[in-house]
Amino acid sequence: MKADNHKKQAGFSILEIMVAIFIITMGLIGVLSLITQNIQVEYINKNNLIASQLAQEGLELVRNIRDNNWLAGNNWDDGITPGAYIVDYNGKIDSVAGIGEAKLQRRNDVGEEGYYWHEASDPDSPFSRLITITQTSPELLNISCLIRWEDRGGAYQYVADTILYDWR
Repeated sequence: MKADNHKKQAGFSILEIMVAIFIITMGLIGVLSLITQNIQVEYINKNNLIASQLAQEGLELVRNIRDNNWLAGNNWDDGITPGAYIVDYNGKIDSVAGIGEAKLQRRNDVGEEGYYWHEASDPDSPFSRLITITQTSPELLNISCLIRWEDRGGAYQYVADTILYDWR
C-alpha cells in the first residue's frame, strides 16, 4: 500500500513550469525597465538642476552690477541697458546676437565640480546662458536668463525672470 501512495504523488507539469517562468520573466522585465527609466530621469533632473542654478546665478550677476553702481555712487542702471548679453562672475559682460554665442565652458581646476563661465580656453559644457534685458519703464528693467542644453538628441531649456528697479 505504501508503494501506491508513492506513485500517486504529482509533480509539476511542463505547462505549470512554463507559466511560472513566464510570470517571473515579465516581473523581471518590468523591474529592469523601471531601473533604466530611473537612470534616464536622474540624468535629466541633474541637468535641470544645474540649469536652474546657472539661471539664478545669471540673474544675481546682473543684480550685482546694479548694487555695485549704488556703492560707487553711479546711476543704478549704468551698464545695464536693453539687449542680449553674456555675464560672468568676474564682471565680464558682453553683448551677443543670440543663444548661439552664449556657450558656457566648464572650468575644472577649481574644486571637484568646477564652475561655468564664458572663457573659450576651457572645454565646452552642454549649457548656454543668455541674459536678456528689456526696459518697461524708466524705473523698471525686466531681466530674463535663458539656459539651453542638448542631451541625448533632445533640446532642453530653462528660463528664470526677475524685475530690477531702483528701490533706494
